[in-house]
Amino acid sequence: MRPASLLDTIACAAMRGFAVLHTRHPAQVTTAELIVNDLGAAFDGYTIAVLADFHHHPSPLDLRWLRHVVDATNAASPDLVALLGDYGTSFKWTPVMSQRWYHASLAALAPDLRHLRARDGVVAVLGNHDYYAGATLVREWLESIGAVLLVNRARHLTRSGSTLRIAGMDDVSEGDVDPLVGCEPAERVPTVVLSHNPDGILHLDPSIRVDGMLAGHTHGGQMILPGYGAPITMSRACGRRSANGWVANRRAPLYVSRGIGEQLPLPIRFGCPPEIVILRLRRARQQPP
Repeated sequence: MRPASLLDTIACAAMRGFAVLHTRHPAQVTTAELIVNDLGAAFDGYTIAVLADFHHHPSPLDLRWLRHVVDATNAASPDLVALLGDYGTSFKWTPVMSQRWYHASLAALAPDLRHLRARDGVVAVLGNHDYYAGATLVREWLESIGAVLLVNRARHLTRSGSTLRIAGMDDVSEGDVDPLVGCEPAERVPTVVLSHNPDGILHLDPSIRVDGMLAGHTHGGQMILPGYGAPITMSRACGRRSANGWVANRRAPLYVSRGIGEQLPLPIRFGCPPEIVILRLRRARQQPP
């Protein structure tokens, strides 16, 4: 048996075992606020729903978890939905099998994700697992569900003469990162950057204005050990006690989502439930003299 075939056989066996043993639990809804200086009054309270790391598995799993995600997201009445990558299950060392799995996973996700509703639509970035399976496949799928892909691109939203800039960074480990993320340094408008990997915060050009970054990738640590934290974070920016939530750094406020799913070969969560993040932008309040 050729090595590639052996790897595919092992991966398929892991998938079958996963289908038998795994049950996904409903995601928790976490609300957070980001204070933005000189945010236009029309954007005060602007709501971004963040969905990261679906890691759907191409097996006959119950999709009630996904319908809950869509319903809970729509219930928040978001202005924008941000998808932060890693939509299916893949392995870098089995590209053929990974592409086959991704075809099945994306087809299963599409009908429900097309029901996401937001005033300014859905935007997305790519994650490392999307590249393992094939970025072109994922790009076409995102377009088919009505999402606007922001890879080193910025989108400008305007309300009552005020502007909010949403920029997307390519994946840090597998993509081609532009430190400017498609932004003009001279344009000093409120800016939120989307990045699959929290380490994107380490790659931002210091010349551009960034008021906050939203990321996933860590799965929140996926397993949190009492008294210790997360043994694995897959990120330089995140430590064992800072694998999710607001992560301190010198560049800009960074919120890391626990994400929705898990990636084989460790398809379990412990002390780290799946998460839908509802982020509201708030104007900085003037201090009384």
